[in-house]
Amino acid sequence: MIRLLLPAVLAALALSACQKSSTAAKAPSAPPAVPPPLPAVAEAEVPAPASLTVTVQPGDNLRAIGAKAYGHEKFSGFVARLNGIADPEKVAAGATLKTPALPVAFREAGLDPAYQPAINAMSKACTDFYAALPAYLEARKPSGLTRGNFAIPEQFRETFTRCADAIDAGTHVLEAAKEPHKVPRMTIDQFTQASAQLRFLARGGIEDYDYEMVGQRLGLAFTNALIWTQEGHK
Repeated sequence: MIRLLLPAVLAALALSACQKSSTAAKAPSAPPAVPPPLPAVAEAEVPAPASLTVTVQPGDNLRAIGAKAYGHEKFSGFVARLNGIADPEKVAAGATLKTPALPVAFREAGLDPAYQPAINAMSKACTDFYAALPAYLEARKPSGLTRGNFAIPEQFRETFTRCADAIDAGTHVLEAAKEPHKVPRMTIDQFTQASAQLRFLARGGIEDYDYEMVGQRLGLAFTNALIWTQEGHK
């Protein structure tokens, strides 16, 4: 009886180990217990969009404009708030919209100087991610994977980890907001999720919509941060 049961037990143990390994590969990383130091990033170090203004053409929408300017269509809300557009789905052809560099947008919106270094660092993380993304996707293409892990080149591991560290350091600054300011919880939540997804990519993880989720979270995070800024950090 023991001999008959032994193969089944071993198979169950192997399956359990594989499932744990797969879960570990897919699970997002928690932020470090001790926040990384905030990198010093000057406003001029954050690349601006190719055009600082956009003239809306017939058929254009803010999703496409946000993606072209900042990397992802979820920046549509950011462009809308920046330009005083109540409904991102409704924008008139011929309108001229501002699309400045992210740190400039926040400074001009009235961001408290205490938070500007954090926004600068997180903005640089965003632009660094999008600068690296095309080459990263080419590097992982030969793996043929749609789910799992691949041997990610060190340059991308370092870039994504550095971006995640900058975001975690920046959110730590926002977390420390004091009265009369309110802690921007929705902003912090979106940035935290973006950081976790970046760390997943840095481990060589591949999963449905993985890099897409980074862009979504960043777009929503910066939009919420801009709303927080425009509403006097309340």
